[in-house]
Amino acid sequence: MNLSLRPAEASELAASEALSRGNMASYRASRGVSWDTERFRLSWKEFENLAIDDGEHCCGYIRLLPEGDALAIRDIQIAPGFQGKGIGSWAIEQVKQMAAARGYRVVQLRVYPENPAMGLYARLGFVPDHAEESVLHMRCHLPPGGLAQ
Repeated sequence: MNLSLRPAEASELAASEALSRGNMASYRASRGVSWDTERFRLSWKEFENLAIDDGEHCCGYIRLLPEGDALAIRDIQIAPGFQGKGIGSWAIEQVKQMAAARGYRVVQLRVYPENPAMGLYARLGFVPDHAEESVLHMRCHLPPGGLAQ
């Protein structure tokens, strides 16, 4: 699989929103949280939105935002047909490389505690930082000399 990241096109907003809405529906439903289309659309303007391609298809999206001393993964969504193939791991490793190149020492993200992706995040070096409103905040500290290529 020949994976790459590219800036998401404005025309991909609807596809990214649908993927995020669908993948996260059970977590929101269990908390009684409704989807907020306007909030997603506003965040699209604020975040760095990247499409994950496999050479033929868009497999998902990863959305980034600087937060203090960290580059935050604010959303990572892999299309259902592409899940379990290492694409999420690859994308997160790319973000870690980008963060190091931009001078960040930390990559952080938020995850619902029951999300199976927590295991992935732990394997990739993320550790719990704190919990807030039923969401676990995790951080991955990058080595001072940067990451090995």
